[in-house]
Amino acid sequence: MSVYSVVMQNQTIIASSDMVIIHTDSTLASGGSNIRILRAWCSQNETETSQQLGIMLALQASAFGTYTATTPAPHFIGGRVSGIAGGTAGAEGTAGTDASANAGGTKTPIVYDGFNNLNGWLWVPTPEERIVIPADTAIVLAMVGTATTLTGWNAGITYEELN
Repeated sequence: MSVYSVVMQNQTIIASSDMVIIHTDSTLASGGSNIRILRAWCSQNETETSQQLGIMLALQASAFGTYTATTPAPHFIGGRVSGIAGGTAGAEGTAGTDASANAGGTKTPIVYDGFNNLNGWLWVPTPEERIVIPADTAIVLAMVGTATTLTGWNAGITYEELN
């Protein structure tokens, strides 16, 4: 089993931004069809002004936004390529970051939390809390509300392929 991260670095976000999306593949034989979420994070490096914000890891069933295609980076250098590729539309088997437009699809929160932008947010679940995302399912790391300063945001999701 291989581990990968989908990372957004130093980006300007939009209001209530979808910062990271991973949509698993529907082909069960694919390495990207079933994944386990190991870590998620969000931080800002462009302001000294403190602000409380909301964040969520949520399932999204349809109506995806427009993203920057982001290829998952392997944690084993020289290891196999992920079964999930970079994509701009939230299609199955793709990952993206920094939505330039959010869609109207309903989000079902799995983890819903608050954080201070000067401290950032880090979610590292215990093994019993790790979320398994089945085939043809999208998980989104999304800001809840609008940050005062939209520049300098970082976010990511680390996952393990189970196939």
